[in-house]
Amino acid sequence: MTDPAPSRTTLPPERVRELLDALRGRLVVSCQAPPGDPLRAPEHMAAMAASVAAGAPVAGIRVQGTADIRAVREVVDLPLVGLWKDGAEGVYITPTAAHARAVAEAGAEIVAVDATDRPRPDGRPLRETVEAVHTMGRLLMADVSTAAEGVAAAALGADLVSTTLSGYTSHSRQQLGPDLELVAELAGLIDVPVVAEGRLHTPEQAGAAIAAGAWAVVVGGAITAPAAIASRFAAALPTDG
Repeated sequence: MTDPAPSRTTLPPERVRELLDALRGRLVVSCQAPPGDPLRAPEHMAAMAASVAAGAPVAGIRVQGTADIRAVREVVDLPLVGLWKDGAEGVYITPTAAHARAVAEAGAEIVAVDATDRPRPDGRPLRETVEAVHTMGRLLMADVSTAAEGVAAAALGADLVSTTLSGYTSHSRQQLGPDLELVAELAGLIDVPVVAEGRLHTPEQAGAAIAAGAWAVVVGGAITAPAAIASRFAAALPTDG
């Protein structure tokens, strides 16, 4: 892909370039825990992020919730991709401009939002969220499920477009592994960085995503979800004693 077009954010162009260049060809680790998980607490996510940052040359951390963002910001000197999950159905990843502003205020340099074409809970257009993030001097990562959604988000001024929601909407491609086809499609269609995220289980898949045109890759459960990792190992072993 070509170098990304200048961002519409109020952030100085040299800082935009610094942030994007820091991510190029590298790994962002998602430190999140679902409701009910013993790790679901800001201090645990901060410790997880600090452990990841100390043990590997990662480029950034993706964090959910304003409390977790603040806690991680205290212990990690890396770019944070922040989001706020509000609800469990439809558009719930940073669903409104108000959510986006709160994520930015908590300390995230990049605000991730649901940029699918589904109705937003407040009935407002995605454009308002993009403008809110940019007014606060942050970059916006558009989480999409299809190429058309990615193209539309880039046209609105998204600074990065991520494949996060492929397979999680009824109108997107359904598969067990990462949607590398969508990565390649987007890389050929838009001039902003494409981020591969979603069902990346192995280092080989992460490498394949970069080869397909991803600017960066986000990996979560394969690194930071002990229960899921343990379950995969257990499933590979004989069940009879």
